[in-house]
Amino acid sequence: MFCGFGDSGFGFTPWIPMMIGIKILVFIILMVLGVKFIKNYTANSNGALKILDEKFANGEISEEEYTKKRTIITQKR
Repeated sequence: MFCGFGDSGFGFTPWIPMMIGIKILVFIILMVLGVKFIKNYTANSNGALKILDEKFANGEISEEEYTKKRTIITQKR
């Protein structure tokens, strides 16, 4: 009969803060993993350019080949 907050099941429960904490923790973990993935991806792209620069500096590839490959690598970003 009484529709208050006491006996109707809408009172304070410790599960609500715990569920919020779990959601925040999952969000933080996803953000950290996303940042690591992005850093790894950009590091790999920069690695390809470094290798290409070294090959050009050592005379292993021509200027035309260097320009063509550099264009291909930078377009993939």
